[in-house]
Amino acid sequence: MFDHVEFTVSDISAAYAFYAPIFTAIGAEVAFFDVGAGELGIEMGGVTAFLITEGKATKPHLHICFKATGKKVVETAYQGAITGGGRCNGGPGYRDHYEPGYYAAYVFDPDGHNIEILFREPQC
Repeated sequence: MFDHVEFTVSDISAAYAFYAPIFTAIGAEVAFFDVGAGELGIEMGGVTAFLITEGKATKPHLHICFKATGKKVVETAYQGAITGGGRCNGGPGYRDHYEPGYYAAYVFDPDGHNIEILFREPQC
């Protein structure tokens, strides 16, 4: 669907503490983390799919949803994000008002971006 996403955060170290556990849980890897340059790159499928850069804090609405391979992955990513400085915006659970089998968690990152981790249960 997309090749890469880039967005700005106010503190790259805080972003690393928040995002690294999420990416680890969903099977992505930190490609590079350079505090001096203010950059964090996350590799998915052989490309740097997410580039997070440090800069002047911005407050546009940003909602990113990461696909999980199971409920346990949602829970692991959520706990890692909370431990890494995130703020709960809806703990792991079913959101059947979206669609049956929609299992998700929501966390605000240190800059207030709304991050979702989602597993869609297969439907018969």
